[in-house]
Amino acid sequence: MNAAIVPIVPAIRIKRILFPTDFSEASRTALPMATAIARRYGSELYAANVRTPLPYTMYSPEAVCAIDNKREREAREEMGKLLHGRELDGVPTSVVVETGDPAEELERIVRDHDIDLAVLSSHGRKGLMRMLMGSLAEELFRNLSIPVLTVGPRLHPRFAHLETVKCILYPTDLSVKSRAALPYVASLAAEYRARVVVLHVLPRAHAMEESVLELTAKVRKEMKHFFSGEIDPRCQVEFLVDFGDAPERILHTAEECHVDLMAFGVQRAGEASTHFRNSIAYQLVLQADCPVLTCRAR
Repeated sequence: MNAAIVPIVPAIRIKRILFPTDFSEASRTALPMATAIARRYGSELYAANVRTPLPYTMYSPEAVCAIDNKREREAREEMGKLLHGRELDGVPTSVVVETGDPAEELERIVRDHDIDLAVLSSHGRKGLMRMLMGSLAEELFRNLSIPVLTVGPRLHPRFAHLETVKCILYPTDLSVKSRAALPYVASLAAEYRARVVVLHVLPRAHAMEESVLELTAKVRKEMKHFFSGEIDPRCQVEFLVDFGDAPERILHTAEECHVDLMAFGVQRAGEASTHFRNSIAYQLVLQADCPVLTCRAR
């Protein structure tokens, strides 16, 4: 009798999910993805609002205290409305309301509450969300010890009511950095029985070489060697090799394959050789019409 094949899927723990919000409609676009993952993994959701402190030089200490108290009351009232919304039905939720530097406070919340995943919007009304695609985004993507799932300003309307993840795009340059996302790709694919598209983009010049077919076959073989054994064999996996501008080809593949999630590894801030706004990660988060999961290389 043949032994049953038991898929080897990395054990990923997603017990606590951080959802930062400024209560704007834009920031709420990340909530369906956060709650979908929370329901699938049985996670607790931590809804967090971080208010930047008032400039003390402009107000008296008494006025600052009164305004701070008013802002906290308003934040907690908004949290109450959020908690009673349909989106959070059946999802255990805790509320965190803080004042301080957004990046520092979020990092502290992650440590104090042992958060496993952050799910957030890259755009919003003010404060944290308005800053997110600037220097704060670099800090969150590259310095948080946990994966960050971001929905950008071009998110497709179908994600307003997310029920499942059918297709995951995993762009990789075959580096150690890019492999940081693999355990999460494998886990999510196994949970949702999702199709996985593994994509490697080579410079356009290689497409003109006589040995292009040999090169493509070699790269595809290397991709299969690295990744085939890591993904549940019950999931469909495709290995694609493309040529051209990496962000352009990745976004094209995401649209062509009707991707529900894109995931890739990112460098830590200290390892970045160019400004974050010029990076592939920034371009993909800003332009993708699907949620983007970034995992920091350790």
